[in-house]
Amino acid sequence: MGILRTILAIAVVVFHSYKLFGLRMCGGQVAVQSFYMISGFYMALILNEKYTGKGYYKTFIKSRFYRIFPIYWAVLVCVVIVCIVGFYGFGKPYYLGMYIGNKNCLSVITLLYFIAENLVVIGQDVLYFLKLNEFCEPSLTYHALSFKHTGYQYLFVPQAWSISIECVFYLLAPFMVTKKIKWQLLILIASFTGRYVYASILHLSFDPWTYRFFPFELAFFLAGSLAYRYYKTIDNKQVSTKPGYILLLVLLILIMFFDEIKMDITLKNYLFYGVFLCALPYLFYTFKNNKTDRYIGELSFSIYIIHHLIVSLFRSFFFTHALYMDYYGYTVIIISVASALLMQQVFVNPMDRYRQKRFS
Repeated sequence: MGILRTILAIAVVVFHSYKLFGLRMCGGQVAVQSFYMISGFYMALILNEKYTGKGYYKTFIKSRFYRIFPIYWAVLVCVVIVCIVGFYGFGKPYYLGMYIGNKNCLSVITLLYFIAENLVVIGQDVLYFLKLNEFCEPSLTYHALSFKHTGYQYLFVPQAWSISIECVFYLLAPFMVTKKIKWQLLILIASFTGRYVYASILHLSFDPWTYRFFPFELAFFLAGSLAYRYYKTIDNKQVSTKPGYILLLVLLILIMFFDEIKMDITLKNYLFYGVFLCALPYLFYTFKNNKTDRYIGELSFSIYIIHHLIVSLFRSFFFTHALYMDYYGYTVIIISVASALLMQQVFVNPMDRYRQKRFS
């Protein structure tokens, strides 16, 4: 599923920059929620087959920590350096802009809270439900994105809010994906029911409720976990790999041309999720021993975590040179992939070798 993961990461890059081959692809929400299903599948796989026995929970959490945080912190340091150099060298503070612009009204506690969120990641999704009033006093609200001054504007790696949701799932996954199917189905149904009630009765059918509220996103993780259970029924049965190749092609086409399909957006999203979910077991079965696919997939996290910085660095140039706007997306994608390849050699591979040696 490596190619699929990296294509989804590129879809997020396109969403934050500009069209690729004239296409907007599937957008950020669909890509992120598809990642949640993949994550649910993989966590069910390793928690049922790898991390078992005494002390498995601690080992699993440590392994996840070393997989995510060293890379995140490396990118965070790069972002801070770029912001400092940009501010003092070129008068462009980038992500420091909100801190500098509101330095006189942010209390020490609020400032420390924002700094802590940038460091620990967990809880960054909550900042999308946080507004600050004219006195810079923070308070939770159901529609923070309708305000000009919000908590998420203080993030140095803004897209990491989804990593926060992933981390919360990792903390809970050992108590969910190892349970019987009926209990997982019950949680999944409860999650989707909550989403439906909030959308149809409470009329909270907008961002951030649509894909940043963890209780509602939990259903996607568990859907991926249930896809793993189906995978186990076809594993070691000499099933043909042709469905995997066909389904990969279908999904790649749907991702690329998603925005061109004209139908109700909610219906379109969930039809895609249905196809995606049904494809997961066959994709994993087909590509689980493919080293090239695995290598391409390993780039997805690095692309995702570095791309927003690249987007910000080039945004000013392309928005002030409309003639070259069509090259914005290509530029960000190429530099993000190149950066991911470098990060793979410098950070990811050494850390992964250590992680495998320490926690396998």
